[in-house]
Amino acid sequence: MSAPYSSKEWLFDDPETIYATDLYSGVDDDAAGIEVFTDDVDLTEYTNAEVDVKFAGSNATDDLYLSIYKRNDSNWSGNEQRWKSRITIENDGTETEYHYTIPMVYGSGHYRFGFVRSGSTTTFELLVSVIKSRTWNRLRTI
Repeated sequence: MSAPYSSKEWLFDDPETIYATDLYSGVDDDAAGIEVFTDDVDLTEYTNAEVDVKFAGSNATDDLYLSIYKRNDSNWSGNEQRWKSRITIENDGTETEYHYTIPMVYGSGHYRFGFVRSGSTTTFELLVSVIKSRTWNRLRTI
């Protein structure tokens, strides 16, 4: 008798960096009062992605807002509306890690993340990385 089960194929052995500020050896801008955006995450061939966000706030005054954007192609204009509700990530002033999964049910497309502070005081250093994967079904014999 056979029963289906799912398995994952990981695209990268190591995470791919899609945004990094100078604290994390990158050249991207710190997140402050103007929203900053990650590189494009192409999920047209892969079905889901694991996204890790490491950040350090200059103080504990403001939280970090995360927004998710989606398009059919990678021609980002910066005028897209958020695809999902804004997520508030609490900031206690210490280096913090946050994890987000883009699940298969979100569908094929191009994604990117936006970051901005919740108030007017804190500046955030960011490191955002992604691992893409593909899910498929197999049959196994029981």
